[in-house]
Amino acid sequence: MALSIVSRGLLRTSREILERNMAATVGALQQQQQIQQLSSSSSSHIVVAAADYNNRLLEKNGSGSRIPWHQMPHTSLVPAVRQYSKKTGAPATMRREESDSDSDSDDEFERRRLNTNAKRSERGDSEFWRRKMRTLHRILDVNHDGVISFDDFNLLAKRFNDLGHLSPEVAAEFMDVIKQTWEEQFGEITPYNLVTAEQFLTDLHHRLNDKKMAKRIGRFLPYLFKAVDFDHTGHLDLEQYKLFFQCLGLTDEDAAVSFAVIDKNGDGQLSLKEFVHLGRQFFITEDDTKISKMFWGPLIADH
Repeated sequence: MALSIVSRGLLRTSREILERNMAATVGALQQQQQIQQLSSSSSSHIVVAAADYNNRLLEKNGSGSRIPWHQMPHTSLVPAVRQYSKKTGAPATMRREESDSDSDSDDEFERRRLNTNAKRSERGDSEFWRRKMRTLHRILDVNHDGVISFDDFNLLAKRFNDLGHLSPEVAAEFMDVIKQTWEEQFGEITPYNLVTAEQFLTDLHHRLNDKKMAKRIGRFLPYLFKAVDFDHTGHLDLEQYKLFFQCLGLTDEDAAVSFAVIDKNGDGQLSLKEFVHLGRQFFITEDDTKISKMFWGPLIADH
């Protein structure tokens, strides 16, 4: 009887040992297959990280036996794999941060783009530029009532036409340009469309920052030049420049001071190209060192 009991115990023990060995063998094979799969889909450093992680989990348990692979929790490898980017090997948390950073970068790029556009569209915000435009508003306010109307434009154009140096065809073109300039810049032609100094600055600021409109700034300048170029030489001397200033309602003294400044090479003459360039630059530049600031006479005092 005792021998029979011992034999059954040995058989049970042998069977349990065999089952454990088989389970361990199967687990090892499954582990090898998993690692091979990871090797084919990930870079080598992922496999090393995964194997190292799970080897630590296969340390001896309390009973002195290893944990078979097939009995390990299915999530044991997942954290190790998910902690690394297949692309860079960097931790996934960092990859998410980079992704968020990419999103932030996109937002930052958009903000910079908008800021850049805003900066590009802020030409004409300097106090120097505003001072120049207030000076021009005062000149264009021919009847001195504090506002500019289309009547002021017409009166100013009439002064140049009345000099008699423009042909009828050129004079007609001049009046068309004056009309178009008003409508583009200030809107409809009515007795009630009166432009204050602040509105004038706002409208010119808009024109300056509109590419198409900015190109047309100063279209009337060649007509002003031709109107005072009474000898048709294509150049203005001081006397002709004084005539230009008289039509603007400014003094001969103002003309002499301005001409001395803008006659950069000191030859006593101003060509059509120079005249138009300086006249346009007056509208466009915010550089207070440019001689074009004297084109329309002395600037009004700072407010």
